[in-house]
Amino acid sequence: METRPPRHADANARRRSSAAAVRLLLAGFLCAAAVFGGAAALDDPRIRDLLDIRIGPSGMAVGVAGNDGAQPATAAPATPPPGFEEADAPLSTPVRPAAASDSYRFLAVNTDGSPVGYSPCRPLHYVINTALAPDGAEHLVPDAIGTISAATGIRFVYDGTTAEQPSPQRRPYQPEAYGDRWAPLLIAWTTPETAPQLKGKVIGTGGSTHFGYEGGPKTFVTGGLDLDAPQIANELRHPDGPMYATAVILHELSHVMGLDHVDDHTQLMYPEIGLPEGLSTGDLNGLYELSKVPCRKDL
Repeated sequence: METRPPRHADANARRRSSAAAVRLLLAGFLCAAAVFGGAAALDDPRIRDLLDIRIGPSGMAVGVAGNDGAQPATAAPATPPPGFEEADAPLSTPVRPAAASDSYRFLAVNTDGSPVGYSPCRPLHYVINTALAPDGAEHLVPDAIGTISAATGIRFVYDGTTAEQPSPQRRPYQPEAYGDRWAPLLIAWTTPETAPQLKGKVIGTGGSTHFGYEGGPKTFVTGGLDLDAPQIANELRHPDGPMYATAVILHELSHVMGLDHVDDHTQLMYPEIGLPEGLSTGDLNGLYELSKVPCRKDL
């Protein structure tokens, strides 16, 4: 999540939530994130960021024991049939960074230390809620997605516009809306009234939901990117506005892919955007590493 100067890191902005609000939001997420037969682990880094919760190597276990929102084994499946559009090998080859750099961090890792990312062996479908898209913003999201696709090797597929609104409790599987597959990535031009995490100077948020069978590796299956339409409309009035808006979208899409903030101010994944020059060497190396996530025909 990024702001125009003075810029504030999203984690700091979100720490203002009260402990009571944290408990309520977390409880709401756990209730919404039902799991099949109590044998899965599911969590959402956007919830993690909103509540200032740090996920350990094993993630947030849901449906293992206790009052955690698990459904009985007889409940309707909360996951789609596995392997939808999953190929035997990655669909595309990412562009190798011109120089090496370790100035990147991952939002989540598996128990073996490998990063959690999207399977490169299936397309990542996405939809856009364009109802509030500012004038002049039509090319911003497609251009940013093209850049991220080249850096990760993930093949994006645009499924069109949607009326779906962003929500911290968004279900990763919505067969009534999207069929028997994981819900597509939701990119929403929205407002702080609809997406409270955008309150104040925050201009965008992004993250993904990962899924994995208990004790096994996790993989992202869907996500969301929320953009403050009024703020970006105002930014686009400035000469450097399109560059800044593009940097914001690239930053948030990099969160969606699996990158976390870094302390290196020369990287786009620094919590505060300075000169909006796009992805830097560390960002590109981190995204390239995310391209090595294994195929998941079991999801």
